[in-house]
Amino acid sequence: MKMQSLASAFSLSTPTLLALALALPLSSVGCASAPELTLTSIDHSQCYRQGFTQAYTSRDANGDVDVVLLDQASEEALSGKGASNPPVRQVMHIRILWSPTSDMKAVVSNASVRWYVIGRSNPQDVLEYSGIAFVSMDQNDDDCKLRVRNAVLKPSGNHGALNDPIGPSRLEGTFTAHADPGKVNRVLGTLKTTVAAARSATPALTSVR
Repeated sequence: MKMQSLASAFSLSTPTLLALALALPLSSVGCASAPELTLTSIDHSQCYRQGFTQAYTSRDANGDVDVVLLDQASEEALSGKGASNPPVRQVMHIRILWSPTSDMKAVVSNASVRWYVIGRSNPQDVLEYSGIAFVSMDQNDDDCKLRVRNAVLKPSGNHGALNDPIGPSRLEGTFTAHADPGKVNRVLGTLKTTVAAARSATPALTSVR
């Protein structure tokens, strides 16, 4: 398996490449407490570690669990800070519809996954990836350890000037998320507004794969 950084991967529709690091190469892992999710491009046989830094959960009255993962740029945008200035930011939303038993094999899906790549200077540049996954949970007070398996993501929307360099991909890994319904609601509310604006401004361009 070829391992490579996603630096300069996401580009504008012009030949100019964006110098960025959406994910870290597997050989250079940073903080151990950060979510550890591995993304493998099916078309290009390349493996990456996702660059998310925080994860939060919220459970609704029906028992469904919303999980949001943020990279550093999205954290700063949420708090109104702008210490770093990467060309894009990332948000992943996992919705878990039911909790599997501890002995259940990962042969079914119990969660939907949506991954958004958003232009920092122009929020109307949005790439969307979507898919399904098997997600198990181990709750411990306000923290929850989650394991993602059998997840396949496909490009589902391209609004604006970003190009998709990854295509269909597999996602897996484990991470710990902190219970914070208020923050989850803020992230999803802001995300809904951003995506709606992008869809209104530019029709989605999807690839048939």
